Amino acid sequence: MSTLPEETPATDPDSRPDWDVVVAGGGTAGLSAAVFLARYGLETLVLARGKSAIHQCAHLENYLGFPGGISPERFLALGETQAEHEGATVDDDMIESVEPHDDGFVISTQEGREIVTTHVLAASAYDGDYLSAFAEDLRTADADDSDSDHEFLDTDAGRTPIEGLYAGGWLTDESVHQAVTNAGDGARAALSLIRDDLTDRYWAEIGDIYVDWVVDADRYGGEEWHENVDGWFDREIAPGAPDEMDDETLAEVRDDLKTAFLDRGITADERDRRECEGQRHLLDALDDDVIREYVAEIDAD
Repeated sequence: MSTLPEETPATDPDSRPDWDVVVAGGGTAGLSAAVFLARYGLETLVLARGKSAIHQCAHLENYLGFPGGISPERFLALGETQAEHEGATVDDDMIESVEPHDDGFVISTQEGREIVTTHVLAASAYDGDYLSAFAEDLRTADADDSDSDHEFLDTDAGRTPIEGLYAGGWLTDESVHQAVTNAGDGARAALSLIRDDLTDRYWAEIGDIYVDWVVDADRYGGEEWHENVDGWFDREIAPGAPDEMDDETLAEVRDDLKTAFLDRGITADERDRRECEGQRHLLDALDDDVIREYVAEIDAD
């Protein structure tokens, strides 16, 4: 008869994290955060069984980019598709507790799983009880509505006082109960996490300049560009480097930074390919009857 090991991978202090980031909540803030985290290159898991606050809305009509509005269900389905397209994993499970762990945090889920993660980004709208292990260190603020018993996490650009723990969306005191605001708030929390990661790997001046975008292939590069970047690096970035960093290592960091800029460039053909791919994802989310009706109108014209 076999026996269970005394230590699970989650409780074994020698275990490595299963994920770089676990996002709690698959609503607007959580999915928006996951897009940014995955694009940066972090292994990102979204646990999304809970009912998103956006389902209180009968028809979402004030989110930029959807003239005429969109149903909350279709909106979230598109959000999941985008997060997964960028490399995140969206899982139908719910966090029951988060505990400190040598590698960051260990998460217990409703389905009995234990997950080790380096970071947690809390983006659930209603229930923050799974963070009770950190209650003494987490600052909260009561809701403005005196009839509400909801408490909001007091955050700074998504950062909490707990290292590695971030929060975004309506769970925090930095957002409001509007989908478009929560999407930006989730992105801001993700960017704070990313910038903190870069600061840990390099130093603060490098973390602070991170942005997520792509540009035309010819925007960066060329002799003059390299000279300008070298001068900018020496003036504004290098002074923040650790005192013990030698010139050779500093030059390697500068080259890493240049490569990061150059990697943002895409050709016109690649831009067109991505544009087409993006439109097809939108079409996949539409009802076939709506597409057929629209095609028939085009043919009639």
